[in-house]
Amino acid sequence: MFNELLLEQGLARVAYIFAPNTKHVDRFYEIQKEAQQKAIGIWSIENYTTDRGFDEDRGFDENVIDTTEEAPSEQQPGCDNPTIKGNHSSSGELIYHVPGGQFYEQTNPEEMFCTEEEAQEAGYRKSKR
Repeated sequence: MFNELLLEQGLARVAYIFAPNTKHVDRFYEIQKEAQQKAIGIWSIENYTTDRGFDEDRGFDENVIDTTEEAPSEQQPGCDNPTIKGNHSSSGELIYHVPGGQFYEQTNPEEMFCTEEEAQEAGYRKSKR
């Protein structure tokens, strides 16, 4: 399977998985984990691959050392670890996902929240699953 080959060589990451297309997802994550442990391909560059995609500024220069810090996200005071993922659906709807939800792990957040109330105030609705 071509997807497995890309993952094995560290040339891709598991992302954008939506039901009902989940038949091979567990195997894909296993292969990705092996590539991460071997630190090959995209996994050879620290912080190049994120849950939001790739850091295009990083490139594939293995000698790059990241000395920048991530800009603090806007969040409620006292919240150091927001866990609620806000995402825009393909139809433009704003949906938030909570830990333990069916699509939480594969959701690439476009915004993070500390509380459901915070997400709702920003115009997001809770995922139905």
